[in-house]
Amino acid sequence: MRRRGLATAGVAAGVAAAMSPFALSQRAVVAQAPAYGAQYFTDAVVTTHEGQKLRFYTDLLRGRRALINFVFVGCTDICDSVTANLVAVQDLLGSRIGSEITMISISLLPDFDTPEVLKLYAGRFGVRPGWHFLTGALDEVEVLRRRLGFADSDPVLDADIFQHAASLRIGDEPLQRWTMAPALLSPESLVETINRVFTPRHAA
Repeated sequence: MRRRGLATAGVAAGVAAAMSPFALSQRAVVAQAPAYGAQYFTDAVVTTHEGQKLRFYTDLLRGRRALINFVFVGCTDICDSVTANLVAVQDLLGSRIGSEITMISISLLPDFDTPEVLKLYAGRFGVRPGWHFLTGALDEVEVLRRRLGFADSDPVLDADIFQHAASLRIGDEPLQRWTMAPALLSPESLVETINRVFTPRHAA
C-alpha cells in the first residue's frame, strides 16, 4: 500500500533528505551477527518521546514481552490508522501494558521525528504509559528494522519509505517466541494473537 499525505512541506523535505540513508545497503547489518541478545537486536541508545535515553535491548527488550512497530509522523494515512488501532489494543490489554508487556513504536525518520515531535504525536492519540515512541541514529534504526524483520524482500520496495510494512512484531524475549501480525487487524484479533504468543507466566 502506498504511504501518501505527508503533513507538511517540512516533512517532505525531511523525507527527501532521509531517503538515501534509509536505503542503506544490507552491508550495514553484520552478516554473521549472533541470533540472540544485545549483539543481535543491538543495544543502540534510543530516546523516548518523554526524552528518556535508553539502551534498546538492555532497557526495553531484555526479559520482556514486547509489541513493536515502525512509524513516522509524516505518514498521515496508514501510520495514523495503525497508531489508532494500537491504542485500542492498549485499551483492551489494560494494566498488562507497562507491567507485563511493553509497546514500542520506532520512527523511520528519526532525524525529523524528535522526542518533542513524537510526544505531540503520542499525545494526539491519547497514548498512555507503557508505550514508548523511539527516535535514534538513522543507521541504528535501520539495523533494528532489519533485525526485527521489517525489511522487504524486494529491494526496490524496501528502499521506499512509503512502502514500509504496517505490521506488528509480537515477541516474548525470554522464551524467544516471536511472530508478526498485520497491525490493522481488528484490536480483538490482535489481542487474541498476542495471547497465543504470550503464554501465562506460570506455564512458560
